[in-house]
Amino acid sequence: MNRRALAALAVAALAVSTGCLGPLADGQQSAESRDATVVGVVDGDTVDVLFDDGTEERVRLLGVDTPEVHVDVSPGEFEGVPDSEAGRSCLRSWGERASEYATERLAGESVTVRFDAESDRRGGYDRLLAYVIVENESFNRALLANGYARLYDSEFTERDDYAAVERRAREDGTGLWACAS
Repeated sequence: MNRRALAALAVAALAVSTGCLGPLADGQQSAESRDATVVGVVDGDTVDVLFDDGTEERVRLLGVDTPEVHVDVSPGEFEGVPDSEAGRSCLRSWGERASEYATERLAGESVTVRFDAESDRRGGYDRLLAYVIVENESFNRALLANGYARLYDSEFTERDDYAAVERRAREDGTGLWACAS
């Protein structure tokens, strides 16, 4: 390898390892992490972040789905919740609570946005798909454990763990799973 090629390879490796590369093109895989500040909470499973390089992105929390707050809720997406006014009302309430929890826990906080090598980098509406780590804990997982969300069934590394966490919350009637009774 000549000096120029070796230097280019070294610069590329440094950029990847420090998280300096911007968002990857659709279909590319990465397990990188980037530090950011949460500058806005859209709802329980979507936040806006400002990365250390000054770029702002909307992040859809990978592997979880909280009840909707900006459109009608769909009880059929939440196992056991009746498709009735009572079921919809209960889910709307938990969607609002999930948004409040996200705001209390994430707004203004320094977080790590971690991408998953098994998941697409971007989802619908061109949002980044990622885990949000706050105080060394996965906020995505906490949503499931505390009954604010259901498993969003897609391909990602933590899927089996998330399914087990949701199952425990559902069996215990935690959070939104109380709507199923």
